[in-house]
Amino acid sequence: MSITKPRRQIAFAIDPSSEEANKTIQWSIDNFLKPTDEIHAIMVMVLDSEFESPELPPTDSFDSIEKELTQEKLQAMDAVIKKLTDAGFKVKKHVFKTYVTQPYDVLIKYLETETMDCLIMGSRNLSGWKRFFMGSFSDYVQSHVHCPVLIVK
Repeated sequence: MSITKPRRQIAFAIDPSSEEANKTIQWSIDNFLKPTDEIHAIMVMVLDSEFESPELPPTDSFDSIEKELTQEKLQAMDAVIKKLTDAGFKVKKHVFKTYVTQPYDVLIKYLETETMDCLIMGSRNLSGWKRFFMGSFSDYVQSHVHCPVLIVK
């Protein structure tokens, strides 16, 4: 009687259009992932910035800009997923849209509802001053999730 191990559940928190995303995915394929892993590709899109300004009421043009930006991000996410599936991995896509300025809260809340064996994220390698003033997404997330975190630099 052979005992089959359950698939590892690996979450990728990525901005698929960033340079760091491709680097993170490739490094993970080359160095960390196992052929039996199940990948959860997670993207949180923040749609607030220009679209909720009190001086600029929503118009059809803002809606079309938002749709275009959303479509671009989704196409970039599909390219990342293709790279993973072409490498032989089973991938589940999770896309969240938020109008708040803290996308890490959306990611953390999602990960509270799922059991992951590891969360993989890239790092933007912010300088000390930028990290001090802007904060670090990966630092914040890794200190608030309940699974091991791998940050690829």
